[in-house]
Order: sequence, then structure tokens, then C-alpha cells
Amino acid sequence: GVQVLLSSTLPWSVMTTTTKPVLSTNAYRPIITNLTEERGNFHSPDTMLGYLENVSSSLPNKSLSENTALSLTEAFLKAIEDFLLLPNWMDIPETAHVFGSLIQTIDSVMAHMTRNVDESSLPLSVEGTSSVADYTLVKMHPQTLNLSHYRFPSRGQSYISIPSEAFHEKAWITIVGLLYHNMHYFFHNINPVDTKITEAAAYKGYMISATSYLISIKVEPLPKLSHNLSGSPLITIQLTHKLTPGQYSQALNKSNRVHLYCAFLDYSDGTGVWSNEGCVRESGDLNYSVCLCNHLTNFAILMQVVPLKLTREHQVALSSITYIGCALSIFCLTITLVTFAILSSVSTIRNQRYHIHANLSFAVLVAQILLVTSFQFSPGTVPCKILAILLHFFFLSAFAWMLVEGFHLYSMVIKVFGSEESKHLFYYGIGWGCPLVICVISTTSSLDSYGESGNCWLALENGAIWAFVAPALFVILVNIGILVAVTRVISRISADNYKVHGDANAFKLTAKAVAVLLPILGSSWIFGILAVNAHALVFQYIFAVFNSLQGFFMFLFHCLLNSEVRAAFKHKTKVWSLTSSSTRNINVKPFNSDIMTGNRPGATPTKLNTWDKSTNSANRIDLSAV
Repeated sequence: GVQVLLSSTLPWSVMTTTTKPVLSTNAYRPIITNLTEERGNFHSPDTMLGYLENVSSSLPNKSLSENTALSLTEAFLKAIEDFLLLPNWMDIPETAHVFGSLIQTIDSVMAHMTRNVDESSLPLSVEGTSSVADYTLVKMHPQTLNLSHYRFPSRGQSYISIPSEAFHEKAWITIVGLLYHNMHYFFHNINPVDTKITEAAAYKGYMISATSYLISIKVEPLPKLSHNLSGSPLITIQLTHKLTPGQYSQALNKSNRVHLYCAFLDYSDGTGVWSNEGCVRESGDLNYSVCLCNHLTNFAILMQVVPLKLTREHQVALSSITYIGCALSIFCLTITLVTFAILSSVSTIRNQRYHIHANLSFAVLVAQILLVTSFQFSPGTVPCKILAILLHFFFLSAFAWMLVEGFHLYSMVIKVFGSEESKHLFYYGIGWGCPLVICVISTTSSLDSYGESGNCWLALENGAIWAFVAPALFVILVNIGILVAVTRVISRISADNYKVHGDANAFKLTAKAVAVLLPILGSSWIFGILAVNAHALVFQYIFAVFNSLQGFFMFLFHCLLNSEVRAAFKHKTKVWSLTSSSTRNINVKPFNSDIMTGNRPGATPTKLNTWDKSTNSANRIDLSAV
């Protein structure tokens, strides 16, 4: 980004210095007077623009002195300032078109003055600044330019540089330069279809905005420039970006792709249309751009932010994975809940651990059903908004119960805390209460953020998504810490068993525990954080597989591969079989858990107690939790 700053100031021998301007007494005096008097009498942008265009077309084709040129410039730019300050210019439907016409009018007035400057004032160099723009009016002989480049403005980080070899004519040359201070703010929300920028038009619906100062330079006769952008000489344009906070936030968002165009206002069709023909962005970053062009006109850097999208093939693949995975999860979670309900009378299945599993399974089941249903509704509709709110609540509840899983695992394996009854209230408060509070606050403060942009979910643009992301990240981080602590305890016990008993299978317990805990404690959502753009496509596939199949993993580890559930199911099946095959008083062999809990053989099991009051786990490390 280091630039050699070459001054555009003429040699002192040909400089014309000016003091306080004196009002002209020639043909331009009525125009200057009228501009001064009529300036504040306009309240409509269309009316005032028409007045300024009339001033431009009515300028007399007569010579004027340097002082007159400066007076006319100041009066005209002051009128432009009043135009920019009009309160209702935003009501105009085609703001960019209006300001394109305004810039053309300014160029016309400034060029007229430079061309008609009195020969007695030559060579001429008028430089000044106003609230509208920095400007320069130059009329000189090419031979007086003893520098390798002519640069406007002579200072600052935004400028245009013209190689001296481009000034091939022997006649006098006129240069008009303008660096507008605020004009770029009025070129926002430009429809790419209304431009001549082919690359931008390919992204229909994603608006373009000017993101740098607008700079203008006009030279007569035209400098001789290369027709090929790879040749020389070429115009060098460096412009510092002036991003609004919203533009800067969008540009830094890794889920967006930022397109920066070196563009100019093309008046070949009579109206100013943005084009990038004959210009190329040579270098730069988010803070500045350096462009090479083979022509002169009004230049600016345009920015277009386009969300990254997957190809059609990847969209179909990810959609198929989601549908198939969610369907399988819904089926497996349903079986899991039915299994827990059937085996609820067995003492080993009616403790806190399985009750937590049931609540987590229910939250994930409802969330998966709502997710599949939401695909059928269009954003902006009432059903989509309702589904978005419900999805927010049940996905938060799923994370909350994952956190409860982590807390309960910590209390079983590492440190026992609280009584069974206090845990009951504590767990339910986290599992259902906290998500409800978050959803109520979120819907109350930003109801318009639900189901409006792209899908039936929270909006990304205004930060409403953090009502889900922040709690989810908190749960993931806490559970990762618990996972590490529990894994260390299990690894230590496995190592001790190996030393004492030589049981190599003990190490399998550690691997199995990690495999069980990763999907249950929400750790797979880390891939969702990594799946932020097309470069992380592999993480998007991993995230889709892990989370659409979360219900399958819960069924697999909590039911299918769980020895307690399998034993309880076998016992329940045996009871049903013996009960249905004989009406006699049959002594059923007691299930080992009933012996442990004190139930008499053949007696009806103790009445279902949701929370197991046993305090055995309080005095020892209970690895059955994993």
C-alpha cells in the first residue's frame, strides 16, 4: 500500500495565485448573482436540479477572468451544497439517476469555465475546497508539466494519477478535477440490473452501493491512453473505502462474499449508468482499492455483498441427508420414548438418568418434527413465524437438557451435589424454564426477526440469531469441560484396573464413553460453527449427518447398546410371557435390580417414583452413568 506521492502543483513560475475573489462585472455576473439569491428558494429536488441544469445550459460562450471563474465556482458549489441538504430528496424513487444527472451538470459547468478562461490569465491553476468537493481548474501547456505524473488532488490517499506521456498535444490543455466529499452516500441500493457491470448483474437482487469517494477528472484534449488494459500508459486511481458500520459488518461476515468494482458513470446513453468497461481493480483490500483505467470520467468503488451459496448438487445432497436423517431420528426417538414408558415400572429405569434422557429425547423429537414441517412454508407467513418461535424454544430446550445431562453426569462421576428433590427442581428449571425465558424476551423485543429472511428461523442480519447461538455456545463449552473431566476419571480408573487385573478391555470403556457423550452433550454442533462458508463444505456435511442423526445416536446408546435397558426389557418380556401363558400363581424369578432394591419375589414392584431416592451413588463413583 505504499504510494509515491507526486505533486500536481505547477512550477511557481507559471502559478497564478489568487486572493479574495472579486465579483465579475461581465456577462457572468448576473448568473453568479442569481445563484446567490435563488439558492434558498427551492424545496423540491426535481425543481432545483432543473434550475441547475438551466444554469449550465445558459452559460455564455464568452471569456472570463480567473477571479470570475473562482467566484462562479464557489457560488455554483454552494448551490450544490443546498441541494444536498434538501430534506426530502430521499422521496425520489430514482435517487442514483438524479445524482448522476447532477454530477454531469457539475462537470459541464466546470469544464465550460476552464475552456473559456481569458488568455491573459494563462497559464491558470485554481485550487480550492468546499463542503461539496475539493476542486482544481487548470489550463496549461504540456511542456510546463515537468513531472512524470499529473496527480489530483496533490495530497491525500484518494487520487487520480495521469502519466505525463499521455499529454501528447502541443496545444493548451485544460484539466478539471473534483473529489466529492459526500456524494457517494447517495449512490446506495443500486440495482445491478440497472448497471453495465456484467459481474454484478449475475447476482440479481443483491444491491450495489458506492463505498469510496467519488472522484472526477476531465482533460481536453483527451490524453492518449492504451486501448489495452495490459499496456501503457493508463490512468491510476487509488480510492480509500468509506464503509458504513453496516457495510463493514457485512464485509467481515465470512458467510458473505464481497465484490469490489472499479466503476464509472457512463453517459453514452444520455443518463449516468455505472459501468466498469475499460477499468480493472489491480490491487487493494477492504480498506482501499487501486484501479487502472484507459479513459477519464467520474470514478468510484462499488461494493456488492453476496451470501455464499452452495451449488445445486450440494444443496440437493445436504437436503436429502437432512430429510433422511430427520426421518430416522424421529422414528428412533419415538421408539426410545415408548421404550422408557414401557420399562418405567422397572426400578433401574425409573431413576433421574433415564428421566433426563426422556426429556432430552422429547425436546429433540419435537424440534426435528417442527424442522421438517418448516420446510413446507414460505418465509414471511404467519405459520412460518409461529414455527420459527417453536423451533427456537425446542432447540434451546434440547440444548438445555444436554446441559442437564452434563450436570447429572458430573454429579454421578465426579462430585455429588444437592439432594434428589433439589435436583428435580434444578433440572426442570434449566431444561424448560431457561429456554422459555429466553424465547419470551426474544419474541417480545424482536418479533419481526422470526421467519422473515430465507427460512422459518431467526434472522441473521440484525443479530437476533444470537438469542440461539449464545446459549448454545455456552452449553457446548460447559459440556466439553465436563466431557474432558469425566474422560480423565474414566481413563484413570481404566488404567488402575489394567494394572491390578490386567484387563485390557477396561480401556474400551474410555472410548465408548467418549463416543456416547459427544453427540448427547451437543459437541457435534461445533461442526455447525465451522460450517460457515463454501470453503468449509466438509463441515456442513458432517454437521448435517451428526445433527440429523442425533435421535438415532440417542436410541443407539440409551436403548440398543444399554445393558440395563436390555436386561429390563428381557425381564419385562418374561413377565408378560408367563402372565399370558398361565393363570396360576407363578413365582417369577426376580430381576436382579429388584433384589438390590428390596422388592420381594413375585410381589408387585414399588409404585413408580420418578426420581430414585437411593443415596448409594452419593458414596461412590457411579460409572453406570456412561
